[in-house]
Amino acid sequence: MSQDANTRRMYAGLPVADRQRERRARFLESGLTVFARDGYTTSSVGAICKDAGLSSRQFYEEFNGRESLLLEIYERIDRESREAVAAALEAKSDASAVDTIDTAVRAYIEAIGTDPRKARVALVEVVGAGPKIEKFRLELRRVWGKLLAGAAKNAAMHGEIPPGDYEMRVLAVIGAVNYVVDSWSGASPRAPLDDVIRVLSRVIVGAVGA
Repeated sequence: MSQDANTRRMYAGLPVADRQRERRARFLESGLTVFARDGYTTSSVGAICKDAGLSSRQFYEEFNGRESLLLEIYERIDRESREAVAAALEAKSDASAVDTIDTAVRAYIEAIGTDPRKARVALVEVVGAGPKIEKFRLELRRVWGKLLAGAAKNAAMHGEIPPGDYEMRVLAVIGAVNYVVDSWSGASPRAPLDDVIRVLSRVIVGAVGA
């Protein structure tokens, strides 16, 4: 059967392809909830299926297991937050280094920190979740390093910070930034966002401008 014919097939009033996308989205949302609530290592497919209101058979039609689900959730959170930061850096390409960093930090926190589930899963639960996930996590960290080092080089071209090994410097500070974002995201009540941005911006400026 052709792809077009498969798309036109109906199930419960919806095209099969739409139904599958909806089902996958429900598993992704429930995985995010369960991994953040229970912790990845102690979570179960059963708990994810219960939260999604779907069966384990349907789960394994979409994913090989919890690891593949976690990888997709993590990749999506990281990509969305990185795209938000890249857009912020592009919009502030002619601004001062401090203004650019403030804007980028705000974009990052709003993309990943305002939903405690996203912060918990992407910043905590993926750490030590297994060799495959750890390899992917380190690959993404290097991508972040290149993105942020590029912004630092741009600031150096304008004479705002001294030249140096920016990629090494931003890699050194990423862990500190993520720790603060995760702590702020899960706090109740939360400190004012502007206060968090001010602290993190000082940390980043100190790291890349040393």
